[in-house]
Amino acid sequence: MMLSRKIVGWHLHPGVRSVVTSTHGAQQAAATHRKESPNAKRPSSVEELKNQLHIQFSHAKLGKFTQTPPYQENMFTNNAFLKSYLTSVLPPEVKSEIWNDLSRFGERAVTEIHRLGRECELNPPFVRTFDAWGNRIDELVTCEAWKRLKDISAEEGIIATAYEGKYGEFDRLYQMVKVYLFGPVSGMVSCPLAMTDGAAKVALATGSPVLKKPFKHLTSRDPKTFWTSGQWMTEKRGGSDVSGATETVAVEHPEGAYELFGYKWFSSATDSDMALTLANIISEEHPTPKPRGLTMFYLETKQADGKLNGMEIIKLKNKLETR
Repeated sequence: MMLSRKIVGWHLHPGVRSVVTSTHGAQQAAATHRKESPNAKRPSSVEELKNQLHIQFSHAKLGKFTQTPPYQENMFTNNAFLKSYLTSVLPPEVKSEIWNDLSRFGERAVTEIHRLGRECELNPPFVRTFDAWGNRIDELVTCEAWKRLKDISAEEGIIATAYEGKYGEFDRLYQMVKVYLFGPVSGMVSCPLAMTDGAAKVALATGSPVLKKPFKHLTSRDPKTFWTSGQWMTEKRGGSDVSGATETVAVEHPEGAYELFGYKWFSSATDSDMALTLANIISEEHPTPKPRGLTMFYLETKQADGKLNGMEIIKLKNKLETR
């Protein structure tokens, strides 16, 4: 930029250069300004003029247009339909006990939980296949916000509420309202929680002694003992005929446990503590899977030292639940 007036002085501000020209030039510039903007307020002093110029040009590179960010209101206290519905179906004594908790949790959802969910979106998981020494480790790395959200889900009883029996038939409704408040801002933590709920229901329904231990973990309110569960069924062949498409096989050990061999195309909630998965049982006497002989297995995903329990992670899919 070139100035045609004589420069008599200059002063630097961070990112801004103010230039003062000769008196004659300043008067002519002011006259031009009045002609172009007849309604403009004339500065009363040189300092006011410089201040106006500083305000006008201080954000020249970045612009000074701003917007008020969106504000998410409490999704419980501001949801008239939800409150009306709950009022119509809940006994007064149940409503009086859970109302304040839902209001409190609704506020936590749009503040702390929303912030953590956003951090999960900005820090997606990744697989660290090898360590620095070339050892295969298959470590699934998730951000601290993801871990914290799983802890919060335990604290809030997102799973436990449905199984504690405190409000009888209304336990599940109470839980679903919390899921409704938690899910949209949870950074997809609601996905493994859905499978965890399903696994807890299976453990309860079967009554298997083997599943008593995992049931306690799945329904715990203590983040230190809380488990999530995966559901590993889908394989490469896919299709609606799950039995016919399952190539994973299970070999029985003498002590009664089974060792599984297969490739799960869809191992949801891979960072979970356990999984329910499908396989066909084979043996020396019956090396070929029996028709319609599909069996569900419970497995713990990690060994005592924290390493994966005989599994390898091939890759993360580029899909919604990964992000």
